[in-house]
Amino acid sequence: MMSRVEKFGSSRGRRQHEQAAVQPGIATDTNAEALPPRRKVHPSNSYKMTKWYYNVLFLLFVCLVAGLFWYGVRFTD
Repeated sequence: MMSRVEKFGSSRGRRQHEQAAVQPGIATDTNAEALPPRRKVHPSNSYKMTKWYYNVLFLLFVCLVAGLFWYGVRFTD
């Protein structure tokens, strides 16, 4: 039994896709390489936010240790 592709050839959508990929005037590899990466054009703030988060977390930990130390010295007689 023959498959549909063997019987009728490749699908119309596939041929249109291949034709669109080869058409001149559409960005080629040389044009795409000239553009900078999106990450450099639109940098993310996630690194800055992560840095702030860990710095605040560390500060809260230091305050907790200092507060517990002060509480221990002040109220243990």
